[in-house]
Amino acid sequence: MSEASEELEVWVFLWREDGKYVAYEPSTGIASQGDSIDEALENLREALELYLQEPDAEPPYRITRVTVTRIRIKLPKHRVEA
Repeated sequence: MSEASEELEVWVFLWREDGKYVAYEPSTGIASQGDSIDEALENLREALELYLQEPDAEPPYRITRVTVTRIRIKLPKHRVEA
């Protein structure tokens, strides 16, 4: 007997950091990386699916709308490069 499964589409944040691509799913806090965008996304998919195999794992919640924007913050003087 096979176990029923459902697919869930989740929002993922992607950025480049230290020569790698980082993929992050915000509702679980799970992140992964790869040398390419495709590799980072595949690694994240695998990490999420492994996480969801845990009996007490909370599935990602459905995010229906995302707004991305930027804000300015002040850096302490010791953080500003000379």
